[in-house]
Amino acid sequence: MHYVMADLHGESSRYHAILTQTGFSSGDRLIVLGDVVDRGGIGGVDILLDLMERPNAVLLLGNHESMCLKAMDHPNDERAVNHWMRNGGQVTYNALQSLDKEDRARVLHYLRTLPDHLEIAADGRRFYLVHGFPADSTYNRVWARPGPEAVSPFQDGTAVVAGHTPVCELYWPSGEPAWELEDGHLHIFRGQGYFDLDCACGYPIPQRRLACLRLEDLAEFYA
Repeated sequence: MHYVMADLHGESSRYHAILTQTGFSSGDRLIVLGDVVDRGGIGGVDILLDLMERPNAVLLLGNHESMCLKAMDHPNDERAVNHWMRNGGQVTYNALQSLDKEDRARVLHYLRTLPDHLEIAADGRRFYLVHGFPADSTYNRVWARPGPEAVSPFQDGTAVVAGHTPVCELYWPSGEPAWELEDGHLHIFRGQGYFDLDCACGYPIPQRRLACLRLEDLAEFYA
């Protein structure tokens, strides 16, 4: 089975709760659509270390991993460092600095090798997995913020599964919210061949939770 999460933002207890809830095993595959780091917990470094030890897990590049790398690789670039810090990077920086030199180098190397998208098939369905939205460059694939009216650009029925934009920030052009609460919490947005999995982990709102989508049957899991 293929399980997809996005935008964990350091909430490791929710991450492990989803793995337990789904019964995730060595025969399954986990794809995380970026933004593991920043904001919550110890900045997602513990989640990164866990993912690195799982041969059946893939992390895609998110805009927060991109900001982290730019700041860590160019510590004298004040603009890059400030940009990261304004977006919750301090907790991740602190956690990286607490690692020994070898482990810190290993984590940063892992981040530098992340793919920016993944195309897979599951039970006869085709999916394009990405942090932001399909585009013509890594920057746009990572940073694009489609609205709820977005339609999959693929003519063969391939569905786009993404994160990046919290579903509570999705509004129709009319100004009406494109989301509803379910038992007081956010849930996955399902559009026209477009799924948004970002249910606001790392944000200081009680409606947040971590979402997970199983691709074979589109079952949803939450923690």
